[in-house]
Amino acid sequence: MGVYTRFKKNPDGLRQLVELLETTPRSRRQKMIDVGMKEDPEYTQKALQYVFQFEDILQLPDLELSELLSGVSPQLTAHAIFSTTPEIKARFMMRASPRIAADLKDFLDNPNITPVQTSGGQLKMIEIARKLEKKGVIKTKKMPS
Repeated sequence: MGVYTRFKKNPDGLRQLVELLETTPRSRRQKMIDVGMKEDPEYTQKALQYVFQFEDILQLPDLELSELLSGVSPQLTAHAIFSTTPEIKARFMMRASPRIAADLKDFLDNPNITPVQTSGGQLKMIEIARKLEKKGVIKTKKMPS
């Protein structure tokens, strides 16, 4: 029995696999992808086309980004964008409500944010973005029904 067999048997299995890949740290995710490519490259490729990555969040339209920022704590957002460019940080600040933007600025001024916190913040933002996609708030990387 293959690793992806349980996903392929379940009608909602593709979504479950995609969400698992989205919330798995990159090093472990790559191992899962490698196993999937050996087991069933077509199914793995299909799942990968729907995987929401942090780079997709950076490309969200302004309204969708604002919706996402309203559902994510400023501390988590600061962790997620800490290592990005000043332009990206400024865009997030502009799309956040004034209260959230003020808190976000305070958290970004902390130079002690670690790469582990950044990675964790990005994974959590992806998870929240996927929940908003399920509700129809975010249209990017929409999963087929």
